Amino acid sequence: MKNLWFLFALVFVFGCDDGDLPLEEIDFESTASVAGCTPVPAGVTLLFRIDGAEALILEVPNTLFINTVTDEGIPRELDLSVSGSAYYRGFNTTISSDYFCSELPPSDIQVNLEYTANNGIVKVVTTEVPDTVDPTIIVSYQHVITFENIVFSNNEGNSITYDTFDYGSITTVAE
Repeated sequence: MKNLWFLFALVFVFGCDDGDLPLEEIDFESTASVAGCTPVPAGVTLLFRIDGAEALILEVPNTLFINTVTDEGIPRELDLSVSGSAYYRGFNTTISSDYFCSELPPSDIQVNLEYTANNGIVKVVTTEVPDTVDPTIIVSYQHVITFENIVFSNNEGNSITYDTFDYGSITTVAE
């Protein structure tokens, strides 16, 4: 009987492997703000949100974040199936903006988990940010970013779908 319990214990300890559990949701809403390499110029092409050892990355053409106000109800749009990329990445350690903004990123950081958005729409609404002393002077532009009908998938066939996902907002300096 002792041997049976010992065998059961061995199977339980060594036989149970969580493996790579699929990601169930991407949740950056309460913790991470959208960032770029500073100062963020108009025409920025790489944005990211970092939460410890996770990042939500957006790569777009330089025509998406321009310092031009969008018309009411008509955002600038980008179809990710045509151009641009969005990624969720889980790393082996906590990362900072240096990972994205350094000329040579740290070599000891590894990507443990990656989901890529192969389709979906990026919508951007741009507004002017006036100077607090003289409101006739525009000091920057705020770009509010939303994903619509976006699907993040990994190589194992797992996917996460959102009808609407608020990515956040970024402010670019006025030129």
